[in-house]
Amino acid sequence: MASYARALRSGYSLLMDVTADLQRLLDRAAVVETIVGIANALDLKEWSRVRSYLADELDVDYSEFRGEAPARISADAYVASREAGLRGVRSLHMSTNHEITIAGDGATCRSAYRIFRVAESDASRRLDTGGHYEHRLVRVGGRWLVTSITQTVVVLDGERSVHGAFRDENRDLSGATRPCDEQDED
Repeated sequence: MASYARALRSGYSLLMDVTADLQRLLDRAAVVETIVGIANALDLKEWSRVRSYLADELDVDYSEFRGEAPARISADAYVASREAGLRGVRSLHMSTNHEITIAGDGATCRSAYRIFRVAESDASRRLDTGGHYEHRLVRVGGRWLVTSITQTVVVLDGERSVHGAFRDENRDLSGATRPCDEQDED
């Protein structure tokens, strides 16, 4: 009888281990799906979809690319900034080498990226970057939402003015100066 009880406990323990392993795999897949989903939504300019992957506020650090200090911003401000940056640009975001760490309802995803940006008005004008991202996420209602994004840059090649963050406000993507009546007043 004691050996039967031991066998039951051992079987139960094995089942619990397998269940925990399966949950880790499911969580890992869901985190990667979130990160890749953001990349694909940016390329498709599906701004509401980008927003759906984000917590209401997030910490961002794009200082190596944009030269801006790290900040906490609203998800809506983040999406608006991406929309402005990619206006007039076709992009291809690639995300690879995902290393996921999960602790309870929190996760960290370290990954490599490559982003190609091409001016819609002139395909010879492009900006390519590559490097690493660190995304922090939280599980909310069974979904993983991004709470923090840090980008490091290893490769920066091309015309920075292709990206909206570096574009002269008085020039369009073709390089032409906008007429005075179309320029914003201070």
